[in-house]
Amino acid sequence: RIQILFEVMEAQVDGEIKSPRWKPGIIYLSTVPPYMKPNKLRNIMSQFGEVGRIFLQPEDPLIRKRRKKAGGCGKKKFTEGWIEFKRKKIAKDVVAALNGNILGGKKGSYYHDDIWTMKYLPRFKWSNLTEKLAYDSAVRKKRLQRELSQVKKEANFYLEQMDTNKQITAIKRKRLAKEAKKSDELDGAQLDRGPGKPSSSVNSDRAPKQRKIADQKSSSVPTSILARVFTQ
Repeated sequence: RIQILFEVMEAQVDGEIKSPRWKPGIIYLSTVPPYMKPNKLRNIMSQFGEVGRIFLQPEDPLIRKRRKKAGGCGKKKFTEGWIEFKRKKIAKDVVAALNGNILGGKKGSYYHDDIWTMKYLPRFKWSNLTEKLAYDSAVRKKRLQRELSQVKKEANFYLEQMDTNKQITAIKRKRLAKEAKKSDELDGAQLDRGPGKPSSSVNSDRAPKQRKIADQKSSSVPTSILARVFTQ
């Protein structure tokens, strides 16, 4: 408090008190305690000094959906975060005091056994963070576009295969229908002839054989008569 008062006294110009221009310091959290929200984090960090902006990166919605579907907690989680202190000295002190230690507090509290994993970022400005977030967003958007394009290609290929299979199935059905029609026509022709009537092909085959037998009989009759005459 004495140091702050001294800095305020030094900032007096022409009888007016101007707030000292402290350089902000930013802390990076590589992991955020499970299901801790920005307001809870602000309340904890405000015990050490004035806190400016806080940003926590939400987890992937697909991961959250899978966890919820598997029976896990459906609350929102954050994977990493950035905390801005109005004074970089306080930010450095906070990292030195908390990094690698448990959150503590009352025994049995939800965050008691979670460990702080943080790092002070020298020469890092909040604008750098916004640029990083914009870059990550652009990369994520391009990745989604590639995935959507791939999904569309696979869907179009699947539809083309479906159309081809439908055409092949239609051709097979037409062939089967023609074959069935031909077999029905043949069965109808056999029924029209009747069960006792031989077909024309059978009659044509039997006619030469009957003629041959008749010729043999006619030729054998005179020979037998002459034989009897000469033998008598």
